[in-house]
Amino acid sequence: MTDSKRGSSFEKNKWLVLTILALSVSMIVIDGTIVNVALPVMMKDLHLTFTNAEWIVTLYSLVFSSLLITTGRIADSIGRRKMLITGVILFVVGSILASFSTNIQFMLVARFVQGIGGATVLPTTLSTVNTLFKGKDRVIAFAVWGSVISGMAAVGPLLGGLFTTYTTWKWIFWINIPLGLIILIGAMKVLPETHGEKFEGSFDFLGFILSIIAFSSIVFSLIESKNDGWWQPKAGAPEIGGISIIPYFLGLGIVALILFLLWEHHLEKKGKQPLLALSIFKISSFSMGNIIACVVAIGEFGLLFVLPLYLQNVLFMSAMKAGLILALIGVGAFFAGGMATPFVKKTSAKVVVSTGLGLETFALVGFFLTTKPNSSVFFIALWLLVYGVGLGFASAQLTSIVMEDVPNKKGGQASSVQSTVRQLGSALGVAIIGTLFASLLTTDVPGSLSNTHLPQQVTTQIEQSVVKSAGSSITAIKESKMASPAINKDEIVNDLTTSFTHSIDKTFGFSAIILGISFILSFIIPKTKKRNDE
Repeated sequence: MTDSKRGSSFEKNKWLVLTILALSVSMIVIDGTIVNVALPVMMKDLHLTFTNAEWIVTLYSLVFSSLLITTGRIADSIGRRKMLITGVILFVVGSILASFSTNIQFMLVARFVQGIGGATVLPTTLSTVNTLFKGKDRVIAFAVWGSVISGMAAVGPLLGGLFTTYTTWKWIFWINIPLGLIILIGAMKVLPETHGEKFEGSFDFLGFILSIIAFSSIVFSLIESKNDGWWQPKAGAPEIGGISIIPYFLGLGIVALILFLLWEHHLEKKGKQPLLALSIFKISSFSMGNIIACVVAIGEFGLLFVLPLYLQNVLFMSAMKAGLILALIGVGAFFAGGMATPFVKKTSAKVVVSTGLGLETFALVGFFLTTKPNSSVFFIALWLLVYGVGLGFASAQLTSIVMEDVPNKKGGQASSVQSTVRQLGSALGVAIIGTLFASLLTTDVPGSLSNTHLPQQVTTQIEQSVVKSAGSSITAIKESKMASPAINKDEIVNDLTTSFTHSIDKTFGFSAIILGISFILSFIIPKTKKRNDE
């Protein structure tokens, strides 16, 4: 097919192409959140330990984050359409394997395959959008792409709650089969093939190995730090020489990352083709946009991490109702997607990003000011809608700014970096905010039952159970029958929810500060230059 025919064919089907790319992103993003909701049911059905269950999530994140750089570069060389199709097939195969899992070993193999598929799909969709859509269409395409990512992240928990409540946990994987088939048929029918910078000479195998060691080690240490301890190993956690394994993995990851960057710089200086062309970081909008994206990912984790705990362990909502409430983020994000295009046309992508981050910060400040043990659902819904609109604005147009000045031939590498930065930001959020929240609980909860008439030993045990279970034991106490009628259960629950809410509220405040920093940074994003597609 000639370039002119290919171009006319794309123009005729461009919105169908965008739909296929959006569905591809949806499948990957939903899987990142839907599994979390189903974990308790999966643990019971597959007889898993808590550690087993955590690895179902962690392994996927490790594989996903460690391969993004490589898959984006390969897509540039062999063709993004081919890589998208390959990634979707792998993801569907992994989903089928997961649905038939009867033990943790089988499930981990399935999640490994899913991780490879997800890492292949995500950067490919972004670089394809960046290459195919121009001008006004590009603004719309990025608005849709960003809104889908933001919205589906909130829809995932809702679907997880629906499936585990009314069907079986296997549906969280089965849903990927029809969705994957639709994507495959659409990609083969209407998605044009695009390329970036092709490989000339040998594949950067050393860079590939170093990048995997670097990103998997860093992400592992950040995610697992709250379980194993940053330096002093927690009870039962693995150790080396009396020190937690986390510093060792973090050190290994940092050393491997430095070696990776030095090796990539060496190859580029010699005129050879590295896995990652560090020259793209000379593009100021790309570098600053990625820094902000990382900070944003850290701050956003605070809301997504603690709000479900608050809804279920303080307001005692069911998983289903909590999922419905959280889905309001998606409603706000989709609403923002519709408004983003005219907003960008009248102002600029930079203004839209600042507005979005300002709204997200405002919503978290709202949570900080109004979160009480008996908060009104109205305020929660209001702040979530505001947050969702901000997320929809910021996510799409920040990605647009990051990619704007990147030449098409380096689109796969740039989109991989952007996706990797967001993954690292999320992992940092787990480490920083997860550790902060755990620390706040150990300060706020002990002593909360000092005014009750229970023995000191009993109150200490109850308070420690709240700390260790991140509040879930409060629900168990509320639903339990006390041995003595003299014990005021409602008073105990009220005291515990009050102290637990203090920790939640402070975490909201810290997250608001982080997002406030990203809001301030957005004002120094450099202006993008005229798009260079050479």
